[in-house]
Amino acid sequence: MDDLTLVRELDKIFVYIVVPGLAGITFFALAKFVRHIMPLRALVSSPQTYHAAFWGFLIFGFYLGLRPVQVLAGPHPWPLIISSIREFLLIGVFGPAAFIGMLTLCFGPDRIGRGTIAAVVVMSVAMAVAFCVVNGMAIGGSEEIVRLGRLTAYDGLWYKNKREDIDTLMHILFVIRIINPGAMLFIGASFILHHAFTYNAFKRKLYDNMPRKLYILSIAAFIYALSIFGGSLIYTFRKVPDQWGIYHLGSLIAGFLEAISLSMPVRSDVQVSEHNDSPLTM
Repeated sequence: MDDLTLVRELDKIFVYIVVPGLAGITFFALAKFVRHIMPLRALVSSPQTYHAAFWGFLIFGFYLGLRPVQVLAGPHPWPLIISSIREFLLIGVFGPAAFIGMLTLCFGPDRIGRGTIAAVVVMSVAMAVAFCVVNGMAIGGSEEIVRLGRLTAYDGLWYKNKREDIDTLMHILFVIRIINPGAMLFIGASFILHHAFTYNAFKRKLYDNMPRKLYILSIAAFIYALSIFGGSLIYTFRKVPDQWGIYHLGSLIAGFLEAISLSMPVRSDVQVSEHNDSPLTM
């Protein structure tokens, strides 16, 4: 193996295995941290917000952490099976959990009724099932993407099957992913940004760091939403390979920003945080 080939293989390992693995660990740590601070921070925000954040971070950690498993599990049909599990977690669980959590953070649990929550969940689960079915129809087997020593990784192929309707199937996948979680995160981030701008004056005196925390949180959600938009557009309309790195890099950056936001005390004059654990301490 020449040096150029080695560099290419290491680059693919970084894109397909290292970055999503690190991002998954980051979000597992964030889920643990949210659970730890929930009793104290619930005095500032509703418990529902932190419950939604915990499940959102946990499920997103599984979604990212299963990416290396997907490519290392073996040839077709294993990449498709694990991909279907991952996409159902992302669209059917993470998307609604993150969206509901951001809404309750901005508007309070009293204004987000059970009907709204049920509608979001049912819509998301239906979209997740549709995505998995269409994805299964669009995948045309698998290909070897990395071979380095005894390490061989495979991933599914979309445009290698002989279906005449492949472009239609890909556009369906594109629309679903753009809506959930892309547009849902973007809308939620917009609400959080507006909430930071208009944060209650009385609460601002008590919790003067909250607007800063909200700004960082909104930026994190915007970054991941935009990575979904960008990656989906690039692959669907330009068929650029390895666009997955855009999603995973966006999620890793978003995770670090989330950690910064959660680590900040709600009051700027607090020198020692109300918790002992770092958000990245497992």
